[in-house]
Amino acid sequence: MMILINSNRNPVVILSIKGLALSCFILFLITNVGHAQSNSMGRSFKYYNAHDRHSLFLENESRSLPGEKDSTYSITIIVKNIRNKEGVIRFKFYNDSTPFPHDKGFLRIVIRKSELINDIFTATYYGFTSGYMGIALHDDENCNKKLDFGWFLPREGYAFSDYYHTRLQRPDYCDFRFLLNENKVVVMRMKYH
Repeated sequence: MMILINSNRNPVVILSIKGLALSCFILFLITNVGHAQSNSMGRSFKYYNAHDRHSLFLENESRSLPGEKDSTYSITIIVKNIRNKEGVIRFKFYNDSTPFPHDKGFLRIVIRKSELINDIFTATYYGFTSGYMGIALHDDENCNKKLDFGWFLPREGYAFSDYYHTRLQRPDYCDFRFLLNENKVVVMRMKYH
């Protein structure tokens, strides 16, 4: 049994042993899946796809721009089976220097779902140098910048680059990592519980 008492905006929670065990399990799930998908909005960054009209924010916090002599490649992302047009989709790009579940990854992109055609989103992003990377996304239907949970499972959807996640624990970075050494098409199938 769990009782929540609100006292001067400082909630006090009283738990029984069963309630404490359930709370620990939920906290474990939130930490292992939700923490990796949480996101915050930030400054605009337009280098990777100057012609993209879908993206709200493009952030680069830990990676410098490619030099003039560096070969660069594009990544076309196709997201399938998006269940509605409410909220935003939050993408995080990871690499070997900032592997999943790093809080921010090396690049974050947020797109409005109101721009979707049916249940599919497609966009191409440019200017990536060669290397290993992976992409994770969170369908933030209520725009609260976190993956919301029901009793045990996420209420919002998520997906990974060329990988459909079926386990209850979070995936490993190597599950959805790929080598970018040419222009790449990545398919991400949404998972909802």
